[in-house]
Amino acid sequence: MSSSCIWNKQKFECKIVPISQFELSKAENIAQLDYDLLSFPLKLRSWKNGDYFQPLGLKQKKKLSDFFVDRKISLNHKKDIGVLENSNGDIVWLAGLRVDERYKISPNTKKVFILEQLI
Repeated sequence: MSSSCIWNKQKFECKIVPISQFELSKAENIAQLDYDLLSFPLKLRSWKNGDYFQPLGLKQKKKLSDFFVDRKISLNHKKDIGVLENSNGDIVWLAGLRVDERYKISPNTKKVFILEQLI
């Protein structure tokens, strides 16, 4: 199963694959998330002041504004970064930058939700 969408003139394609058919990609334009941890529907939106997430590899949450400063992302570029949000309000991916630690693939993962930002 796969589908696509356009957000802010950017195209995204998503698919769901069983873990047995999954190949890990380290490309930042691809989010690979544990399907069973997600709550649908997902929403792709712009960032808002006060947003936070738990970047992959960190044990604590971080404000997106601080994450952007650390990555030296300009104010003009911030508005073009998609924020993928769970129906529970958690940010699960900053498009092209980082997935959230809480939704990463683990040994318990059975299905993988893959969302690719086409470049």
